[in-house]
Amino acid sequence: MNFLIISQKCQFNSNYTLNNLTGHGRFDIICRSILASTRELQSDKGSSIFCYLKGGEEKGWLKIDPSFVEEKDDEISIAAKIKNNWYKIATKGNLINLFGQLPKPITLLSEYGDPPTSFTGTIVLGAQNDLSRNDKITLEIEKEISLGSKSLLASHAIIYVRQLNLKM
Repeated sequence: MNFLIISQKCQFNSNYTLNNLTGHGRFDIICRSILASTRELQSDKGSSIFCYLKGGEEKGWLKIDPSFVEEKDDEISIAAKIKNNWYKIATKGNLINLFGQLPKPITLLSEYGDPPTSFTGTIVLGAQNDLSRNDKITLEIEKEISLGSKSLLASHAIIYVRQLNLKM
């Protein structure tokens, strides 16, 4: 299982300061989601996460594997690692380019989806907002699943999906 988080506000560049991650389009949300996805959880060694950033003039994504994160990391140290490794983990491009790299099927987390029965491929969620209609079409969403009728923080939703996956 992999995750894709799409940020409508976060800018695709490493011109942020570690003292103000929220001022870079809420890069703090991206860092917390990376921690939620990649950290070891019981017998789950962690999942890769793609972070598609479309809040500025340039668009692109980061691909973070579990080996990128260490036990002691927090969101500031993750932001520092991303800044230091930007040219290794960042890819400039549009969502169509990213779609070709995503493990299929593509499943959207949505308050209006069906209850989950399994988790495979790539689980997609928005960082601050729901996905746009165009993003859903581009990603060829195969199904929508719901974790309940209440909105969750992206990082909480990722942890919840990982825990449910362990139980299935």
